[in-house]
Amino acid sequence: MSNVEERVDAPTEDVLEDLLRQAERRPTPSAEQTAAARQAVRAEWQTVSGRFRRRRQVRRYAIAASLLLGVVAIFNLVRTPVYDAVRVAAIEKSFGSIYVLGEQAELRESNDLVGIESGQTILTGADAGLGLAWGKGGSLRLDANTRVEFLGDTAIYLESGRVYFDSRAEAAAPAGNPPRFTVVTDQGEVTHLGTQFMTRVEPDRLIVSVREGRVAVDGLFHDYNARPGEQVVFEGRQRPSVLNISSTGESWAWVSATAPAFDVDGKTLFEFLQWASRELGCELRFEGQAEVIARSAVLGGAFDAMPAEQLRIRLASAALDWRMAEGVIYVSEER
Repeated sequence: MSNVEERVDAPTEDVLEDLLRQAERRPTPSAEQTAAARQAVRAEWQTVSGRFRRRRQVRRYAIAASLLLGVVAIFNLVRTPVYDAVRVAAIEKSFGSIYVLGEQAELRESNDLVGIESGQTILTGADAGLGLAWGKGGSLRLDANTRVEFLGDTAIYLESGRVYFDSRAEAAAPAGNPPRFTVVTDQGEVTHLGTQFMTRVEPDRLIVSVREGRVAVDGLFHDYNARPGEQVVFEGRQRPSVLNISSTGESWAWVSATAPAFDVDGKTLFEFLQWASRELGCELRFEGQAEVIARSAVLGGAFDAMPAEQLRIRLASAALDWRMAEGVIYVSEER
């Protein structure tokens, strides 16, 4: 049995010291190689820890194993192939201060960012918001004061703040075969099952709110499948608390602010109304001949405004009235 195997249960500092003493001197790795090693360690940790399903004792050994793996990986970086970063998302809307974490862990404000690659870490300022077209399909939004690392084309790591994901950004998109997308947090993993949902990370707390569809939360201590209209709070070892919430209101307002512009050119008013009601978390209902008018009216031109403002302008131009009550948008003929 090697010295490393004999001392797995010893303090982590002693194990690292022994490894460093036994290792031969190696060339200093480049920034690209270091980034590749970090991504490999994170993937290995998720595998060893059973994607968060094991409990405290298993996690302790998994973390120790990850530390050992990290040291070995750094010592052998000269033999490790460097993988090219892949484009995982395109920026559709951006406002305020957006920062990118640099190779030396420095923050760089970026005003000309057009896409996100795997391995990048993005931070939004207090006045900022970001709307992304997810490469595999769907729309990802970042609120202000949010920090996200893009692990690959199917997952992100949410360190702090809140994100929103809509697997069917277009109202007319098919409900089947939703894109794979997981939000990894320190409290557990959040995976959608075809839905609109919001994930928020606070110190020692994970909050998941579901607007539509189902969301599976694989927590550190408890699992839960959240349904529409539920907000689930995970905090430490406590069983998750479940609250009933509305699909509209103040907590969802930032989502509308980060909604990308809808390209209406050549589309009918009916298609636009489907998009707007979905963005606002509302059901759409027609009264009288309003649906016939909406299906026949073809739109043109484009302007960037929040969904509610676009709704007001578009319906006024079509001589239709509308009102919103208890999560329903009613569209009727102008009186």
